[in-house]
Parts: sequence; structure tokens; C-alpha cells
Amino acid sequence: MSQTQTTEPQPAGPLTLQYRSDGPDEAPVLILGPSLGTTWHMWDRQIPELVRQWRVVRFDLPGHGGAPAQPATSVPELTDRLLATLDELGVHRFGYAGCSIGGAIGTDLALRAPHRLASLALIASSPRFGTADEFRQRGVIVRTNGLDPMARTAPERWFTPGFAAAQPAIVEWAVQMVRTTDAASYVGACEALASFDVRADLGRVGVPTLVLVGSEDRVTGPAEARHLVAGIPDARLAVVPGASHLAPVEQPAAVTDLLVRHFSTSWQAVSDSSTGMAALAAPPVVPALAAPAAPAPAVHAVPPGAAVPAGPGDTAAPHAAALHAPGAAAHAPGAVAHAPGAVLHGPGAVPPGAAPAGAVPPGAVPAGTVPVPVPVPAPGGAPHAAAAPGAAQAAAAHTAGPLVAEPAAAGRPDPYDAGMKVRREVLGDAHVDRAMAAADDFSGDFQELITRYAWGEVWTREGLDRRTRSAVTLTALVAGGHLDELAFHTRAALRNGLSPAEIKEVLLQTAVYCGVPAANSAFRVARRVILEETTPEA
Repeated sequence: MSQTQTTEPQPAGPLTLQYRSDGPDEAPVLILGPSLGTTWHMWDRQIPELVRQWRVVRFDLPGHGGAPAQPATSVPELTDRLLATLDELGVHRFGYAGCSIGGAIGTDLALRAPHRLASLALIASSPRFGTADEFRQRGVIVRTNGLDPMARTAPERWFTPGFAAAQPAIVEWAVQMVRTTDAASYVGACEALASFDVRADLGRVGVPTLVLVGSEDRVTGPAEARHLVAGIPDARLAVVPGASHLAPVEQPAAVTDLLVRHFSTSWQAVSDSSTGMAALAAPPVVPALAAPAAPAPAVHAVPPGAAVPAGPGDTAAPHAAALHAPGAAAHAPGAVAHAPGAVLHGPGAVPPGAAPAGAVPPGAVPAGTVPVPVPVPAPGGAPHAAAAPGAAQAAAAHTAGPLVAEPAAAGRPDPYDAGMKVRREVLGDAHVDRAMAAADDFSGDFQELITRYAWGEVWTREGLDRRTRSAVTLTALVAGGHLDELAFHTRAALRNGLSPAEIKEVLLQTAVYCGVPAANSAFRVARRVILEETTPEA
């Protein structure tokens, strides 16, 4: 292999990302994705070891690390920019490790571009990051106060107290990294995290996945990591003791070792066919009638004297990384080499190259099981089970009667779902949940009406953006004297991107056209709401 090559940082275009490449040109490519508020430098301590085997490409989020301020407001948009960047580099297939929002991009890659992904590591990640309200509230604070509040609180979110006290230079580096981020791009990334939710899709992640989390992470901690492992079919959990959210910075040696071992042993190779295309694995056969087997007890391979965490609240022994491999068979003694001090958990991981006991060859159906009918999209969009062949098909026809194709629904689709989505995005989940929970037989129809028509028919129209709609709504509420509605629509206006100064101008305009007494009451309500929404936590 040739000597390590380093490419100078490359700026981003409108649809690409700023990146840096290190390592041999001919080596397999490993992509490293950053956390919100960080730059590619968060991976500096991993690079010397990783470039021994891989060409490492690191990228910056828009507006981070001096990258152009071209905000992206969804995770799929960030994924598309990354893929466009890799296309320009001529990189088709790669491994990927990402931290926090970088992990969200990795999950999206596995769901939308699985043919390009050889192996995946999700660090301090989650299938859903907190609540949408939390991140949109963070956006309001940043638009009003800049990034200084986020910078001041970054050390306590990212590092354990002991590390922060012992490493003041790294803490200062972290603070300055956030302060120099473009505020609009940071808010865009908050919007991306607010709308990210792949909990229902984890079963479609078909690439070997390492889920790595710091035992002290209070942002996306072990509970979120376990949710990922439970949902992804081929996933292992590694818990790094003594680390918080930025585990690659706080415990670089442990994280590097886990990444090297994962990508060295779990890299899906492409076919050697002259077409250069990889064959797709046959989908697993799911027994329809067989009763589910009781889960096997966990088998722990533990170094002498090490303590094993027994439950969600426990942590591993000091300086040990806990690795869980659900669904595999038990290790034979000495079959797998572990990292020093690592604790491996799981109903039986299989030694490399060994097949688990009772494994079924591809395409074979275990005796006594019945294949499940494959869902087939119906004309109206609802899935129907495909008719079983032979006797099963006849039995189904006898039971259900003749199959009749249902005509597609006439007219426009029901706007209720779209209205509920916009209503939650504008007013917040908490507000909408309260309103829906309070609905009863008397008021339920009204809640349905405003969701379907006010939010589904009007707020979804493309003629005005949400900022403008908020300004119009505030004016109308002042004119009508609807101060209760004005309070939560002031919150909505902040979430939709109006600044406190712009809201002030809207209310000044109402003083002229709606009357000074009405504007006076409106200023009192709006001032209270703005102070509540834009005051950073102490």
C-alpha cells in the first residue's frame, strides 16, 4: 500500500459538503461524520490509526468549520449532499461512522442508499433525537441570541465533568468551535434533527452496524443506543465507560479500537462479477405459524476480574468497552479476539466464518413452517397480502369470496394528515397534544375541522411562506382581540423564523391600523412569550 496522502480541505459547492481526505488513494474508503456544532477535527485522534487501512474522508456540516453557509433543514438533504460530494470524488462504496447528527446521516444512508454502504457505525446517535419541540426551541434561542448560549453549555453536554476539569484546552476548543459556526446553518441542522424519526424503519437497515455510546452520555445515552440495537437486525452495542456525548474526543483510544475492529471484520464485500454489481441477499423466510422461540440467555465473555453490567442502569468496569451482539450464537472459548478490557455480550456471537447451529441455507424453508404472503400494493395504496399458491389460494377465495378491485378514491386526498403535520411543526407537539387530549364528544369535531381545513387546506398552500403567514396571523389576532390565541401564535412565529424585532414591527403596524389599545394589550402578551421562549437556560 502506498504512503498516506492528505488532501487539503476542499470547499463545498451549493449541493456538496466541505471535506478533507487522508490515507492511501487505493485503500477502501471510510467516511467520518461530525456532531452538531463540531468540525471534522473531532476525529483528529482517530486518523493516525485509521489511515493504516482506509482512505478516510471527513466532512463538515454546512456553516461549520468555515464551510459555506448553505443551510440544510433535513437529514435526507444532508445525505444527498454527502452522496453528491462522494460522486465528485469517484467514491461509490464506503464504510461510514457518524456521531450524533452524523449518525442520523448514516442511518439515512443505510435506508436510502444501502447499495453504497459496506459497514456502519452509529456513535451517540438515536432513531429520534429528543422531541421536535426541543430542537425548534433551540433554533429560536439561536436566532435571537446567537450561538453564545450553545457554546457556553457545550462542554457540559459533550464531556464528563472530570474530563472538562482536566482538559481546559479541549473545552476551550469546543466552545470556540460552536461560536464560529454560522447561526443560520446551526438552526437548519436543528430543524433537520427536529424532523428526523426513523423508529419505524430500523428493521430495514441491512448493513452490519456498530452502535457505540458513552456510558455517561446524557444527550443520546445508552437507552437510545439500545433502541437502535433492538431495531437493527445486524447490530452490536458498545458502551464506552468514562465518556459522554463526544466519545471520540474524550476516549479516543477506546473508540478507535472499536472502529478498527468493527470495520475490519464487518465490511460487506461486493461481488467479484465483471459487472461490478453486488448480488442482493435473499430476504429471510419468516414462519407464519410456528410459535416464537424463547430468547436464549445472554452469554458473556468477560476478562478475568472484570464486572459485567447487569441492566440498563449499570455500567461496565473501568476502562472496559461493553460490546453486545444480539441474536448470535455463543462464542467458543478463544474463538474471537477481543480488544483489551472489552466486555462482549450477546446471545451468542458466532466465530468468524462459523455458521450458527441450526442455520437454514439461503432460500430453504424450515420444516413445519409456512411462508408469509408477500405484501402487494393495492390500487388505493393500502397493502394487501398476495394470494397464496395452490390450496392456500383456493381456501382464501372460498373464505373471502371473489376478489374485486376497489376503485381509487375520487377527488383530492384528505388533508387531515398534512394538516396535523403542519400544525405540530408550527405550534409544537406539546401544544397540539394538550389540545387533542382535551377534546371530547363536544369539541372533538372542532379540533378535526381546524386540523383539516385551517392547517391542512390553508397553512399548507405554497402561495405564502410560513414567516409571512405568521405575520398575517398575528395582525388578525390583534385586530380581533384574541389574546390567548396571540400568545401561542407568537410562539409559532418565533418557531417559523420571525425574530423578536420583526414581531415588534408587526405589532407597531397593528397600532396604526387596529388601534393603540389593541396593540398595547398585544405588546404585553408578546413580550411575555418572547422572554419565555428566548431566554437561554442558566
